[in-house]
Amino acid sequence: MGGTQEFCLSGFADEISPDLNVQVATLARLNVPGLDLRSVGGVNVLDLTIDDLQRVHDACYQNGLHVQAIGSPVNKTAFEPLNEAREYEKLRKAIKAAHRVNTKRIRIFTPMVPDSQHDAAASKVISWMLQQKKLAQDEGVVLIHENDDRYWGAHPGNAKRLMETIGGDSFRFAYDFANTVLQGYRTMKDWFPWIVQYTDTLHIKDAIQDEHKIVPAGEGQGELPEAFKFLMEVGWSGPLTIEPHLSAAGPMGGFSGEALFEVAVKALRNVAGNAGVNV
Repeated sequence: MGGTQEFCLSGFADEISPDLNVQVATLARLNVPGLDLRSVGGVNVLDLTIDDLQRVHDACYQNGLHVQAIGSPVNKTAFEPLNEAREYEKLRKAIKAAHRVNTKRIRIFTPMVPDSQHDAAASKVISWMLQQKKLAQDEGVVLIHENDDRYWGAHPGNAKRLMETIGGDSFRFAYDFANTVLQGYRTMKDWFPWIVQYTDTLHIKDAIQDEHKIVPAGEGQGELPEAFKFLMEVGWSGPLTIEPHLSAAGPMGGFSGEALFEVAVKALRNVAGNAGVNV
């Protein structure tokens, strides 16, 4: 880390609308240049056709945007041997999608493991992820692991072991503030500063633990103001991806609508601006 700090603003555009034209127009209007591709027309990115993906790429290009990452659901599954091969094939699909829309980033997870088996399953989970990392290396893409609040890698101890073992240029982290809160952890105490060296992207949403409620940046317990000040101090750079979940949240994504998405963008810019970050 170090040098000139750059923060590219992006967003999960399906939180705005299922309609690609509305997604792109809203991002352009709000001056959010990146689009994280999770679904279009209610169809998950892994199920989009080659022609669909080309339309996404072209719509972004024509409006001065770019696809920042593939928001895949890879590894959102139970930790079972049969699922490992299935998720590997899903990753192949995600990689093909990434190549078609000209991005290198693919958001992934770790599988779901019963709480009582976290330690016992650790080496096998890491082996599962290592095979995916090797595929990513071969294909020239970067896997960014998100600490989703229901999966093995959402726990700091597990994530630390994972990243120290296989973290590198093709396997990085997507740190989500709200997921941290919903798991009962705190950004500055449990994750920062050790996670920063592995972090490629910050997923921007906040949360209130006791209410199990997602809120705009700076309105919850995610400690975003403190985090941004720390990131400025250490010279971290990377994408800031807005994932508001302000209207609905489910296992495969969330929804906010145009108005609430704009609320989320303004909240992020306010928090970041107070820390001296221009986005």
